[in-house]
Amino acid sequence: MDVNRMILLGMVVLLIYFFFIEIFTVLFRLTGMTKSKSRFQVISLFTNSGYTTQEAELIMNHQLRRRLANTTMLFGYILNVTVISVLINIIMTLGTAQSTDVWKFVIYLGSFFILLTIIGRIRFIDRFFQNLIKRVAVLFLYRKNTNILEVLDHYDNNAIVEVALKHVPTYLEGIPLKDNGLKTEHGLTILAIQRNNHTLVRITGEDLLLEGDLVVVFGSLKQIREVFLTVEESESNQAKEE
Repeated sequence: MDVNRMILLGMVVLLIYFFFIEIFTVLFRLTGMTKSKSRFQVISLFTNSGYTTQEAELIMNHQLRRRLANTTMLFGYILNVTVISVLINIIMTLGTAQSTDVWKFVIYLGSFFILLTIIGRIRFIDRFFQNLIKRVAVLFLYRKNTNILEVLDHYDNNAIVEVALKHVPTYLEGIPLKDNGLKTEHGLTILAIQRNNHTLVRITGEDLLLEGDLVVVFGSLKQIREVFLTVEESESNQAKEE
């Protein structure tokens, strides 16, 4: 194996590893975990490095996450075996290579790793990639018309949740925010509404929730689930988790 093939192989392995970490991070986020906790869980499961008891309870007390964790560990095992095999081949090849080829390999692979990191931090690319994975993931985790709830952050017993409205619940349809009881009956606050690629941040009581909206809500996660998931959807999701 020449140095060019080693560089290409190393780049492919890095790309696949990053790709699967992002895929499973999105999948865990769709179960109601924040991005930081989801990524922590995925990296822990991929590397078998373990996590604290409190973090483990997020997985063990949730049926869907447990199944997802098993799948993550399986992929992590396969990828780790692949990476180790590739590293052994690379080390054996570099052992007989010239010093200039060794430096070439290190520089190119290091530059590629840095480039991946930089690209991953570019907001619109990260957003596009996350949305692409999310569209595919929801086909396996949710029914077609189920509203998608993604937890953005937790504050004690409350959470900021992004709700993708595939359909508006009947008791909210066509009713202005001031009259639909979200604030008075459920203690929920609408922070923003994204509609047709335009974000409404100055929400008024006259605004309506429409199908296709991306709504950012603050309040009890339990209340948010009860409001935006119908009884039928809740039972369907619960059945999938069990």
